[in-house]
Amino acid sequence: MSTNNNTNSILYGQDDIDPWADNNNAANTDSSTNLPFQSTYLTSSQLLNKQSDQLSKLSIKNVPNSYEIVYSNSMNQIQNVNDFEYIIIDKLISLGYLTTYQKSKLLNCIYDNDLLPITLSNNFYQILGLIALEIDVPGSGDFVTLQFKLNNLPNLPDNFAKSFENIINDDPLMGNSSRIDIEQKQWTKKQPKHDPILKDHSENNIMIEEQNKVKDSIVSSGYIEKYIDDLKDQFKPLFNDVDLIKIKEIPEKEGILFKHINYIITHDLKLGERSSSGTKKVIRRYSDFVWLLEFLNQKYSFRVIPGIPPKKFSASPDSQFLQRRRRGLHRFLNQLVKHPIFKEEPVVITFLTVPTDISTWKKQAKIDYSLEFKGQKIETNFINSIWPNVGENFLKQWGIAESNIKFLIEKWTKIIILVERYERRHQQIAFDNGKFDEILNQFKDINTKVYCESDDLSSINNSLSNIASFFQLSSTNMIDESYLINTKTLEKFKNYLDYLHCLSELFERCKKLSVNQIDILDKRIKENEIKFKKIQENDVDIKGQDITKLRQLIINDKQEIFQQLNKDWLIKQCCFQEFIMFQETQFLISEVWLEFIKDRSKFQNKLGEMYEDLNSEIVNDMPTSR
Repeated sequence: MSTNNNTNSILYGQDDIDPWADNNNAANTDSSTNLPFQSTYLTSSQLLNKQSDQLSKLSIKNVPNSYEIVYSNSMNQIQNVNDFEYIIIDKLISLGYLTTYQKSKLLNCIYDNDLLPITLSNNFYQILGLIALEIDVPGSGDFVTLQFKLNNLPNLPDNFAKSFENIINDDPLMGNSSRIDIEQKQWTKKQPKHDPILKDHSENNIMIEEQNKVKDSIVSSGYIEKYIDDLKDQFKPLFNDVDLIKIKEIPEKEGILFKHINYIITHDLKLGERSSSGTKKVIRRYSDFVWLLEFLNQKYSFRVIPGIPPKKFSASPDSQFLQRRRRGLHRFLNQLVKHPIFKEEPVVITFLTVPTDISTWKKQAKIDYSLEFKGQKIETNFINSIWPNVGENFLKQWGIAESNIKFLIEKWTKIIILVERYERRHQQIAFDNGKFDEILNQFKDINTKVYCESDDLSSINNSLSNIASFFQLSSTNMIDESYLINTKTLEKFKNYLDYLHCLSELFERCKKLSVNQIDILDKRIKENEIKFKKIQENDVDIKGQDITKLRQLIINDKQEIFQQLNKDWLIKQCCFQEFIMFQETQFLISEVWLEFIKDRSKFQNKLGEMYEDLNSEIVNDMPTSR
């Protein structure tokens, strides 16, 4: 079987018909249209892959040296026009030698003059000749000029040609040379339809060549482990008794009925490259926090974003609610600056360092609300080396975590309720101990009016004074413990709960925002390719008009698939990174419980010592008989 037929089977499957293939297969076209649709998750590397066994009528005798350099170092990546477009033409555009208009013109020239298949060296050189002519004299990159100057073609730019001398085939989104055949059983597996991120598209992208698979197996243990450890090292959620950012209320009255609360934020963090040392102070309103959260949700939709407490619509919010809100905003800011991405975000840096009013600043600044990886291309290293080793396990863990996160939130919420009850009980016991002190002192003042004065009564009352003092000290001790639980321990419990809620919200956003139309576009392309072949073979009168329209539609759809597939990979990469970093929050569980037990032990030991001291004081001083 020929190479072209092998490529055809890879792209379209055993039973599908390639509309760009030889006319000998035309008889099979009708039957192919009745087959059930099987998605192949096309990338732009499958753009208009026309198979042809005929050589071009033209040949180049004097091939410029730059053409040979580009050909010899890139043909292991290029299997069709789309690969050529992204590896050659787009690179020239990025270097400023061509425009997108010239690119469209050159692509049309390639198709109109049948310079395919592009894998033939003669066709490849002629297309490079068209490009060189267009670069040399804009507008001259046409087939007539190519024929006229066929044996006297200009060289390609030196810096462009030299960039191919040591090229490595490391781009999985280009070329079909190593794309594997999709087995039918892989598409009959039931995939959770509610969450597109759980759909693994890795087998439909350019896979690693056979030689690179050996390399992956070598790095899969050490290299992958280091990659994951590096991600975890970027995120340190533990408190470690360090308060990075402080916040307090500054109430301001407005009018008679309404008032709003300002918050003064202070910290010594050095945020951004231009940040100065020393203490920074900014004043923000609650509405500023709301806007910042909206910005983060819009720009960083696929990251674990901290949340803020709700706004209470009341003319006079109670002090307890305001305290809870301030503490919630405090947790929000500290979680924000611990995140490796958010702490580098210019808007966050401005929010925390620039004393200008946010409303005024927003009117003057040009704020980019677009998705964080808009315009980015997925890292080839992630697809080639990282995902093959971690993808399956990650998607499995992601699904399990999504199914159980709400139960974990429920259990931890109940734990917080119990800790709050524990703290309130200590407050009540402290109050009762204070009452012990008060009433015992009153009692010993009155009992002398009932009992006659004696040495025994005097000893009893002296011991009662010691007992009252003990209750007073224990009350103070319990108040201190209650305060510590309320202001420190509970905040750590709630901090961990915040992270659980953040992950749950990420799951929800992924369901809503990570959808794509790859299947729909794929099906439409296959239908249009079949329609294209029928028009080309049968409808001669409208051939020129409809072929141009259909060809452009196919190109547009496949380019859109490429963009959507690239975005899908970027989403997977982002979610994988966030999920790995989130694993570090498990140590918050250890931190909060270690602190809880340590503090309880400290206060209980102190209380125990007080009981021992009291016992030694009164055991011999309180008479039990005459």
